[in-house]
Amino acid sequence: MSTSPASLAALALLLALGVAGAACGPGPGPDPDPDTLPDSAERFLDDTSYRRAILERDLLATDNVYAQRRLSWYAIEGQGWDILPERDLRSRPLDSDDAARLQAGMSIELRAEGMTTLLPTTLPETDAQWQALGRRVMMEYPLRVDPMYATLAGIPGALADVGFIEEDGQWLGLRVFEAEDGAARVSPACSQCHFSTDSSGSASPVLANKSMDIGRAFLLSLGQDPDLPIPEDEDSPMADLHRLGPGRVDLLLDDVFNPYAIPDMGGIVDQPYLQQNANWYHRGTVTLAMRCDTLFITAGSERFRIPRALSWAVAAYLRSLPPPSPLEPEPSAQSEAGELLFEEQACNSCHSPPTFTSEMLVSLDTVGTDPAAGESFVRVTGYYRIPSLRGVGRTAPYLHHGGIENLELFFDPQREEPGHPWGLDLDPDEREQLIAFLRSI
Repeated sequence: MSTSPASLAALALLLALGVAGAACGPGPGPDPDPDTLPDSAERFLDDTSYRRAILERDLLATDNVYAQRRLSWYAIEGQGWDILPERDLRSRPLDSDDAARLQAGMSIELRAEGMTTLLPTTLPETDAQWQALGRRVMMEYPLRVDPMYATLAGIPGALADVGFIEEDGQWLGLRVFEAEDGAARVSPACSQCHFSTDSSGSASPVLANKSMDIGRAFLLSLGQDPDLPIPEDEDSPMADLHRLGPGRVDLLLDDVFNPYAIPDMGGIVDQPYLQQNANWYHRGTVTLAMRCDTLFITAGSERFRIPRALSWAVAAYLRSLPPPSPLEPEPSAQSEAGELLFEEQACNSCHSPPTFTSEMLVSLDTVGTDPAAGESFVRVTGYYRIPSLRGVGRTAPYLHHGGIENLELFFDPQREEPGHPWGLDLDPDEREQLIAFLRSI
């Protein structure tokens, strides 16, 4: 799903850069030794040449729009994104009073009370301080002006209907901020999609908000009926919005329906690659900080940049998150038999304990899943990364695009969703054993 103006812009960029759509084999950049470019918050904040070296080292495929955009505009002294104005946006949570005003046809107000910025006077000195700041950035930093969110808030019940979490009369992941023209605007924050409520009732990004239904949100904001049946063979942006469903997003803007499952952030420190297409080799905090830094810039339509310390803080926070906990941690005869089966079937050749992932990449043809996102000229690498299986009992829907609802269906040889053939030839008892083991890790 995409909108025409954005798709045309992406296509124009593709043509301007001369980017080919063919898959390429990712490999390390010019300096593959991480010891020569260690993690350094200080150098990330102040040293353009250091950030440039990290960019060139850790982008694994460079002939796609995503990589070319960054190589052309990021970490170039006195040019490109580095000279954008830095903005620590003042904002506050969107609350029930704001929603009531919008539903009454009134505009919202900035209200000095509760408006905050994020950049501290003195930068953090400890890991815990960086992580605490990063959590605040994910919860509070406005990503962009988008009228859809004010429209949704103006429809009674719509925010809850599409999956937003309400806490004490405030909507998690929605911020009222002071726009460039001085007016109050509504913006999403990272927490809209990446935070869910854990067993203690606290908001956490270990698991994503799988109830978030972006397609439904768009349809409601456009005055469409999201429950209207659509023909299976209908090919249109509206039909794609209906098909998207909870827990998935389509951000590539390439006029092809290629959704991704909203990623869980728990255990990201163990992932050797960032993004499903393995666009970044994840060598440390600095790689993730650069991924965050460029995301904030592009989310804001490249009009300003977030204070770089806030990007580092987000990376530090995300890398501190534990993996999702096992769904059934107590061992059983079934899970123990499943562990032996996991080894006999060579599942551990890709999903290697103790992190249950690996630095291997799997080609689109080999894994056989829906190749649309992997083939998109926006982020094409020719590969998907191998996800960690820790806490996999809690991380449905499965595959890069969220195409399979549960583990039982994942290993059902009759399932209609193609790809990942491993484990489909097991007999019923073996499938139960393997699933029991997966729920235990």
